[in-house]
Amino acid sequence: MTESLVALLTQQHEQLTALQEIQALELQALEQRDAPALEQHSQRKGVLLATIEATDKSIAQHPDREQLNANPEIAELRSAIESLLAVVRQQNEVNGQVIRLTLGRIQTLRSELQTLHGTAAGTYNEKGRTSSGLGEKSIKA
Repeated sequence: MTESLVALLTQQHEQLTALQEIQALELQALEQRDAPALEQHSQRKGVLLATIEATDKSIAQHPDREQLNANPEIAELRSAIESLLAVVRQQNEVNGQVIRLTLGRIQTLRSELQTLHGTAAGTYNEKGRTSSGLGEKSIKA
């Protein structure tokens, strides 16, 4: 026996609400630079996305799917799901921007550290030219 279309849509709405909550936690973990929490939220998000996809497939294959637009109760629930989906997509974009900004900052810091390391580790040879330390000569002790 197949689940009713309303039950599937209600289930999908609940799943999207849970996804929205996970995304909020994900953003919080990003802001706090909490890598273990971020990894945990990402894993939960992956499982939930697979579940949402399976529910969506069940809705698409449901024998009563033509009622998605015909039945006012179902159309209202579908509209609520579409609105929630738009919110989830927007939050996903915000989280993606935070990740891109964080990666940019990391690259900048890495570059600065490499520059500082290069100048701190650099020495001058007997002709007054810079060299990168002991790499040019071998030391035999």
